[in-house]
Amino acid sequence: MPQLLSKPLPGTTGKGLESNINKNEHTEDTISITDDVRAADYYHGLVPRTDVEPLLKKEGDFLLRKTEHTPGIIVLAISMRVNSNIKHYMINQGPNGTFYLEGHHENSISELINWHRTTKVPLSSNAANAILKRPVERPAWLLNHDSITLVKKLGEGAFGEVFLAEFSTGEEKQEVAVKTMRNEPTREARLKFMKEARLMRKYNHRHVVKILGVAVHENPLMLVMEVCPGGSLLSYLRKNKGKTGAAQKLRFSTEAADGLWYLEKQCCIHRDIAARNCLLSAKTEVKIADFGMSDDKKIVHDDTLDKVPVKWLSPETLQGKVYSLKTDIWSYGVLVWEVYMDGAEPYPGLSNIQTRAKVVVQNYRMEMPKECPTAVAKVVYACWDKDPKNRPEMGKIFRILKEVNMRTIQSVR
Repeated sequence: MPQLLSKPLPGTTGKGLESNINKNEHTEDTISITDDVRAADYYHGLVPRTDVEPLLKKEGDFLLRKTEHTPGIIVLAISMRVNSNIKHYMINQGPNGTFYLEGHHENSISELINWHRTTKVPLSSNAANAILKRPVERPAWLLNHDSITLVKKLGEGAFGEVFLAEFSTGEEKQEVAVKTMRNEPTREARLKFMKEARLMRKYNHRHVVKILGVAVHENPLMLVMEVCPGGSLLSYLRKNKGKTGAAQKLRFSTEAADGLWYLEKQCCIHRDIAARNCLLSAKTEVKIADFGMSDDKKIVHDDTLDKVPVKWLSPETLQGKVYSLKTDIWSYGVLVWEVYMDGAEPYPGLSNIQTRAKVVVQNYRMEMPKECPTAVAKVVYACWDKDPKNRPEMGKIFRILKEVNMRTIQSVR
């Protein structure tokens, strides 16, 4: 049987139903998250407040979800809108296995919820208006694990593994890419994972990887995206070293600028722009990917530079640990350098420490190769201006590169 909490959540009484986050969490879930709960349209799984609160729009709207009570301890809670605020009520389990909120017990969670709905008894004696009215169904982006079949491992990401998978929607099946979360994620890692999914849900552009949804009912947590058969831009450039033509390199640079211009308009600071984080479609179209470090703030301060790609960072990031849309412009310049250098590592022969000293102290800039069009080289050097205010906006970059593209096409004709 699931263990019982010795300490209830604030504002609740009794002992809470839990399942431990470990390699056997699915087994625990089969006990605590019974079939009636799993099948309920209002059950949203392990979803943080940030994702569920916008769904509760009217007084009495409610849903059921898993949430972390203390590190490693997952409990079930009813989230609902009460008096224009969002409240979260933990479901408790008595010694005899029955479920309750305060006084009334039922044999199952669904029966408990139905009882409160039909009798209109508030969920808490301290909140007379905490009456369940409208169950909020899972949105389309919350997927069932049963609809996802992992086919082949493609690689490893920051949080777990990446797979080629099959996603079933009724009779239709489609190939997808699935990023999984390791079986023992910390709360911080899980929130970062869900934040990445939340950001990606906002975006819809041909040069930005599209998310289909997340599966969070059980472990492992899964982020389901469109599949990009061409792999990473970096791998493509290195594999085809010396074979990628000038027109294709210009197209890669232009398509990346197009996707990043769209993200700029959404006020998205990507923070990890690089050839390794651009994927290619079956037609080798560039798709901006990997939003694990991204944010939708105007300025991001990050006190640590651990595990960050130093050679793609701007001087102000290296010095002040600050990220902005203008630091993304700097990183884009490094990305274009990668493209025209067939995927070479930036600042060849220099360590991260040496790179930082050269860029910050000596104001050093890499040179673009001679075969790079002059107009493109000028764009890159503008991206690397020491003063962020002098760096061009992504929209201007895209327009310049598009014009270069047009001139190239006309000259070939």
